[in-house]
Amino acid sequence: MNINLKQFQTKNYKGVFSLLAGNTISKIILVLGGLFLAKWYGPENYGVYNVFLSYILILPTLASLQLDNVLMLQKGSSDVRNVFSATVLITALFTGVIILLVLTLKALGWISVTLPPYILVLCGLGGILSGWNLSQNAMFTKYKLFKQISTAFIIASLFSVVFQFMFYLLRWKENGLIFGWLVGLSASFLYNLRVSKNRWNRVDISNFKQSVRDHKNILKYHYTSTAINTIANNILPILVLSYFGKLEVGVYGMAMKVLSTPLVLMASSVSKVYFQKSAQLYHSNRKKLLKLTYKISGSSFLVILVFVILINTVGIYILEMIFSGDEWVGLRKYTLILSVWILARSAINPISTIMVVINRNQYSLIFNVYLLIVNLVAIFVGVYFNSFDYCLYIFVAFSSLGYLMQLVAVLIDLKKLAKDEK
Repeated sequence: MNINLKQFQTKNYKGVFSLLAGNTISKIILVLGGLFLAKWYGPENYGVYNVFLSYILILPTLASLQLDNVLMLQKGSSDVRNVFSATVLITALFTGVIILLVLTLKALGWISVTLPPYILVLCGLGGILSGWNLSQNAMFTKYKLFKQISTAFIIASLFSVVFQFMFYLLRWKENGLIFGWLVGLSASFLYNLRVSKNRWNRVDISNFKQSVRDHKNILKYHYTSTAINTIANNILPILVLSYFGKLEVGVYGMAMKVLSTPLVLMASSVSKVYFQKSAQLYHSNRKKLLKLTYKISGSSFLVILVFVILINTVGIYILEMIFSGDEWVGLRKYTLILSVWILARSAINPISTIMVVINRNQYSLIFNVYLLIVNLVAIFVGVYFNSFDYCLYIFVAFSSLGYLMQLVAVLIDLKKLAKDEK
């Protein structure tokens, strides 16, 4: 990545590479293990697993109210710990309420949910643990405990793959992937709990309310936009399972996993540190902030461009050797179609937190409403023509356009801020 690392403080510089190292190791474990596990479990079981993960990603986002970002903007240590403690409790409570509501509506027949009730309960458990881990990662980032974040990533991926493999050997094929993933999540939760055991505070409600009031735009705009974004980015597998089938979800999920892994790796390694550094530069040197943003965005795009070219040439033959047979038909096509989407997203993903820093959360809100509409229209067109290909074409074309427009809007604002700086 061609980033001027002198712009980072020494500890932040080390933090990027510590997170990058931990993420790289964990993603290698997940990708290599996941490829063979998906082959053994089959696309149908892998499809249900992907839908389960979609629920897991949605739940903590809805339940946390994006208080993790409020935590990151606190200055005093006691305020950081107070917001952390409140966030963990609120996330657990709201997740439980959401799952209970879904189960009640499903029992009354008012909504149609594909997953059985006991899997929904597991979604709730996974959502609570995921929310806890996300809050801890935010606090660890604030205290620059990057090594601990990396260790937790590795623990989660290693335990997940090992137990998913064990459950396969025990012929627990139907939900072995789900239970193995929960074991990995629980292992990282226990590790994070041990690290943060002395950082708990009894929640000071008045101070917590003041912290939220000081950053009310995060809840007003950023939370709303992030919640819609998470739903928009994860609702497609859920709807595909309902309207098409497990096979389509499985093949689509594999193509998406292979393509998104490098981007997730970079974004999770860089974005939190970039968030912290960009907040400093916004108040001290906005010209440097613009340059840093250009470098990170451009480097991310170039890395993903090289990866996309490789995966659609040499890589696709390797994938087809692993996923041979009639079950995985369409993998090459889905990979090529989704490559356009991943390229469009690559430039904005690592720098998306800049909208919080420059107080342009309304951009995210507008874009994410648009993205949700794109997903729903894509599903409607796909169902109408009874073609999952049409669904993907609509989704990729219009969501990619949205990502590019969002990037242009952010860069225009950063240029104005840099130009107006005294």
